[in-house]
Amino acid sequence: MLEQELKNIWKNSSKTAQISIEMDQLVNEFDSKMTNIQKNIRKRDLREISASVVGILMFSVFAYEIPFPITKFSCFLSILWFVFVIYKFRKSSQQNSSDKLTLPLKEQLTHKKKILQHQLKLLYSAAYWYVGPSFITNFIFIIGLKNPADFNWSNQLAENLLPLTVNAKIGTIIGLAFFYILVIWVHKRAARKEVQPVLKSIEVLQQQLNNSN
Repeated sequence: MLEQELKNIWKNSSKTAQISIEMDQLVNEFDSKMTNIQKNIRKRDLREISASVVGILMFSVFAYEIPFPITKFSCFLSILWFVFVIYKFRKSSQQNSSDKLTLPLKEQLTHKKKILQHQLKLLYSAAYWYVGPSFITNFIFIIGLKNPADFNWSNQLAENLLPLTVNAKIGTIIGLAFFYILVIWVHKRAARKEVQPVLKSIEVLQQQLNNSN
């Protein structure tokens, strides 16, 4: 009887040790994935915020320089959109930077899960808050371009760069449409390939923790 009890104790302790080893491996793998994805999020947020600041400066110059009323109006819309983009990515950056390492593992996982769920929502909804408004403001900008001579406006650089003819406008709009379709695809791919696998890792860890209790 004593021998059987010792065997059972040994068997249970071996299982506990195995679960502990597996848990450590899962935590280490998760930490590596999470560190990498948070690094990528920080880079993306900085890149988007910097690009938006440049965009605000550029469209401010356009609004001052270009005399066409509809195009000028679209410049102000673009500036507002860039401000909104800065707000969205600042919010993302602030949430991503709060690690809360002092919390127990369960609470840390819950916190990380919320971060990734926010990123998932951000990426999947990019067509509505990121791509759509940008395409619309650029479309208005292009449609509003007129003949510079009608406004007694002369700017050789602008005339060489801006799509002033009908064919140039159509070509630019088509090019923008393809570009923004690509942007939507890139965002959805990032959500599917980068964020969702880490979210699944969190769910596996949470399940393991629940089973061990």
